[in-house]
Amino acid sequence: MNRSFARFAGALTLVALVCGGAPAARAVNIQVAMPIVTTTPGSTVDIPIDASHLPVGQGIYSIDMRLPYDPAVVQSAVLLGDGFIQTWGPPFVNAAPSFLAAAAAGGTTVVSGSTRIATLRLTLQPGVPVGTNMPLVFEHFWFNENSPPTWFVNGEVRVRSSLLEVEGGTGAAFALAPAAPSPARASTRLAFTLPTGGAGRARLAVFGVDGRLVRTIEDGVLAAGPHSRTWDLKDAAGSRVAAGMYFVRLESSAGRLERRLVVIR
Repeated sequence: MNRSFARFAGALTLVALVCGGAPAARAVNIQVAMPIVTTTPGSTVDIPIDASHLPVGQGIYSIDMRLPYDPAVVQSAVLLGDGFIQTWGPPFVNAAPSFLAAAAAGGTTVVSGSTRIATLRLTLQPGVPVGTNMPLVFEHFWFNENSPPTWFVNGEVRVRSSLLEVEGGTGAAFALAPAAPSPARASTRLAFTLPTGGAGRARLAVFGVDGRLVRTIEDGVLAAGPHSRTWDLKDAAGSRVAAGMYFVRLESSAGRLERRLVVIR
């Protein structure tokens, strides 16, 4: 963080404390996650930044983040006007050639009913080589003075020659759609497609961020084409899963795909 931005972020935190409207946050670890996205050279792509818990009751009165990226891949970066970082008005944003930093604070705590923190919009360099994978890893992300504490599920930008190209797939139709809704409160729909020539045994399962199998949704022989399943947010024993981040994984002879899913109470 450069000095001017550090002074600004510190001033925002001081304003929040002086205003006196910020009760102590609960001791809850919050996952901050970005997805894996596939895009093409020269395109513009939106990267959602999501929390695993609703901010209500967490005592959040300031946000401070810094995300580095490769200037050989990224032409420009902006932070869109969405998410609960907007609670205190537009955040202060410093978008440099190799990083984006943002900070916001106020005298009231966040009471949003959404887990969306903000959305990062990246425009890629037209000449970025196809096959490039650029990790998205926060240098830091703090709520308040790192309370409640955060931990990260990192994202990635994958540059391909076509948006239909998938990792490990044998055909353009092999796909796993984002869970809908996500964040999910009662249930969520999991839609996927098996490609022509990819018919056969397929497995759709949900895993925790620690790699533990939570629930197998489908495991059997399926025809090529679109399919849809509903997960009731229960584990294999029939118990409601805890709020947090999960991975939906589709495996077949065509390859393997994963999507992230947020569960809230």
